[in-house]
Amino acid sequence: MVNSNILSLCVSAGLLAFSKWVYPIAGVFLYPLIMLVLLGKPLYDYQIYAFYTSPLRKLPHPKAKPHWLYGHFSYNIQRPDGTQVLEWAEELPNDDLMVTYGVLNNERLFPISVKAMNEVLQTHSYTFVKPPIIARSFKSILGNGILFSEGNLHKQQRRLLMPAFSFANVNSLVPVFLNESRRYVSVVRKTIAASDTPNTAIIDVSQSLSSLTLDIIYRAGLGLNFNSLEDPENELALAYKNVFAQTGAVNKIMFVLQIVIPGFKFLPFKRNVKIWKARTIIRKFAIDAIEKKLATYKASQEEKGGSNDIISVMIRESKGEWTVEDMVDQLTTFLIAGHETTAAATTLALHFLCQHQDIQDRLRAEIRTQFPGGLDAIRTYEEVESLKYLNNVAREVLRLTPPVMGTMRMASETTQICGHVVPKGTTIIISPAIMNRLHSLWGEDALEFNPDRWDGRQATSNLAFLSFLQGPRSCIGRRFAELEFRSILLAIVSSFKFSLQEGQQVQFRSSITYRPVGGLPLIVEALPDWGTDN
Repeated sequence: MVNSNILSLCVSAGLLAFSKWVYPIAGVFLYPLIMLVLLGKPLYDYQIYAFYTSPLRKLPHPKAKPHWLYGHFSYNIQRPDGTQVLEWAEELPNDDLMVTYGVLNNERLFPISVKAMNEVLQTHSYTFVKPPIIARSFKSILGNGILFSEGNLHKQQRRLLMPAFSFANVNSLVPVFLNESRRYVSVVRKTIAASDTPNTAIIDVSQSLSSLTLDIIYRAGLGLNFNSLEDPENELALAYKNVFAQTGAVNKIMFVLQIVIPGFKFLPFKRNVKIWKARTIIRKFAIDAIEKKLATYKASQEEKGGSNDIISVMIRESKGEWTVEDMVDQLTTFLIAGHETTAAATTLALHFLCQHQDIQDRLRAEIRTQFPGGLDAIRTYEEVESLKYLNNVAREVLRLTPPVMGTMRMASETTQICGHVVPKGTTIIISPAIMNRLHSLWGEDALEFNPDRWDGRQATSNLAFLSFLQGPRSCIGRRFAELEFRSILLAIVSSFKFSLQEGQQVQFRSSITYRPVGGLPLIVEALPDWGTDN
């Protein structure tokens, strides 16, 4: 018993001495080791790798010094129109690639030459995929449609969608574009007639054009009347509005957190709940519409002819290769992304035309002179296509201010661009804001709004115009968007005069699309109808 007590006493004394002297001494070495393990990789990734060991570190960089934490992000956020990255690219006229740093000094690789862009968008287009973190975020809204599918799935989807977006089918939809645009003219005339000022009204064209493009998308995409022009607060229209609600600091922060933090989109924050509800409403409407179309098709067993709206052609031409869920994903992508980009493009066009009244007058004169029978006399694709200055104005708007200023890709494997090693996981920024405005491609007046350039010297490569991208992953709806855009422009410019308010300053933001902050309220003056039948 005595020996046991002595042993216990000795053990206790030993542990006390160990805890008093050894633990603190060990802690001196242990704590830094723990911190090194916890912080070492981020420190290496964001402060050492990019500057000292990355294979990209010797590529050209902007002269602007990156912030230790924000990289070059603070420069870009101040100039959302892309002119900052354009200036950096202009500093490197003989280079193919440029590296900038994002938040936490993540590398961003910009192709800045036709050669580099060709390798990214055409030669190795399926090597450079949408970053998974971005794709997952948007798939929660759009589903697995063509915008975010990859590899063989993307090839299959594009093949199946081609008949619906063929030149012949899209051209046949021009009467839909024109009819809906004429309806917009009628709605705006009623708004002006009810205003307090004679023959004019202040109208937020940004909002009203979103309603118009929604109506066009539903009519051309599903063969259905949506009528958001008359009822912009209906449940479905509000659902679309909630999907694109990126204004305000809180919404912007939530949008970024949803992309950056895995699983954040599933947390029941107000913004997330709105998106859940909006997506449910939109997809339910799409499912119901598609099932009705399928039932109609099966009942008639039509093989040729029939409706030319997008879904009808998809059903008719796919021979059963689409499931209902597949078609819902494609339609949701088309409805959400398609209407917003065209509305943004038309809004940007009106802003340019307000700043260049001479161009607005010349465009109006072309339409009224070439079609003396009035707006109702313009009915077909061929008639819209015959308006050359309209085509020039539309292309110049899309060149100088593409509705989507840039998109991202990620190297799915270690590869090369123009002979330079590009490690797996590298982020590539494809910037129409650069290529569309490079002086080396577009001449000394590259930054000027000049529709006449399209009649004379143009860029020698199609890769100098990237508003719809190029190659296998280019926008499949390009023809649809261009004809819709021109149809809207010809209807509204021929019917109204648009002007900025005195002292009005318009600021733009770039999130999903390039849009004016707080909308674009313009002075809209109703012009007399013209034509031999009026």
